[in-house]
Amino acid sequence: MLKILIKCFVLLLCAACSRQVEYTGSFSDGLPEPDKTQVFDLPEDYGTKQIDTFYLDINDNGIRDTIVRGRFVTGTAHSYTFYDIYLDSGELLTHLTTHEGADCVLRAHKFQLRPFLITSASRPIGNDYMEPTKAKVETFRIDNNKIESVHSKEYRPICDVRYLLDTQ
Repeated sequence: MLKILIKCFVLLLCAACSRQVEYTGSFSDGLPEPDKTQVFDLPEDYGTKQIDTFYLDINDNGIRDTIVRGRFVTGTAHSYTFYDIYLDSGELLTHLTTHEGADCVLRAHKFQLRPFLITSASRPIGNDYMEPTKAKVETFRIDNNKIESVHSKEYRPICDVRYLLDTQ
């Protein structure tokens, strides 16, 4: 009887491991509480719903730079978050977006402060959003007020790339 139970357990475990499960973590992009938040009423449920502004010294020059995080809703499961990063001079350093589906996130970003790093995880879409494809995680830093890649790694096929950033 014990052998049958063990065999059933192993089969169930293999079945559970072979399928992609829905992401259930509480993903954070790593940014602190915003210095300013604006929320917009969208009667058509389409457009920029919220903008958070952060004033942080990201290039270690003693002057605060600006990160703008916005949530763009489309009335579907394919809304996204965008990040505009400006140096203290007002120059746009980079514009990043997430790529989200109902079941999986295909591109996400995580920020680290002191030193300031951006880690981005992404993967191409398969036949649909749920089909796992090989993912890539890349880490960037600011060097001479330019974004520079410092590390890149490829990963096995995955559905939701936030799993990869949760461990970063």
